[in-house]
Amino acid sequence: MLDYLITELSSDETQRTPGQRAFLLAVAALMDMRYPFTVGHSKRVARYATDIAVEIGLDSEFKRTLGFAGRVHDIGKVGISRTYLDKQGELTRDEMKEIQRHPLLSYEIVLEVTSLENVANIVLHHHERVDGHGYPHGLVEEAIPLGSRILCVADSFDAMTSERSYKPAMKVETALHELEQGASTQFDPGIVQAFIATFRRPNPNYLCTAYTNPYVQDRQEQGKIEAE
Repeated sequence: MLDYLITELSSDETQRTPGQRAFLLAVAALMDMRYPFTVGHSKRVARYATDIAVEIGLDSEFKRTLGFAGRVHDIGKVGISRTYLDKQGELTRDEMKEIQRHPLLSYEIVLEVTSLENVANIVLHHHERVDGHGYPHGLVEEAIPLGSRILCVADSFDAMTSERSYKPAMKVETALHELEQGASTQFDPGIVQAFIATFRRPNPNYLCTAYTNPYVQDRQEQGKIEAE
């Protein structure tokens, strides 16, 4: 599948950039759908990432680039065995190394599309940590591209607040607290605070799975009562 995807993107028939982009988005959506716990994941990550960009005042072009990166950040999982992706128990060291290949695979796929170099670079580093213990290159702090630092927060939050085969969905407030706890180690602290600020606004219109659970619905109703 990975070889086929790269071949299609580099073939003469798909050398029109809009068609290539549409093809990438379609494959990314299919990747989300192949695993029931990740349906809509990339779309939500893109939304969170662009909301952070708005909060910190980034320009429209950067927001578009970041939004596209969010939609395709996990496309490299097409080259990872479902045996590892679907595993319910703890991963072995070798299995974890295999899964950690996906940012590089995503980068290689996106880079096949002319004019998406910036998107590819954001995707490549979205699992880096500001303390240097991330992957694939162990970059530190501002050596990590800004878009990648934003995507890391957005991706981590959605992973925490979504149900997975190996864990239940985390409550929104708990996940936000986890982001705060990870600031300056895993996450850029300024980006964490910008993201949390977007949740402190009245009536956050998010797509996250966490906002479909009774805990959050109860909190929203309580907020309405207090406002009255």
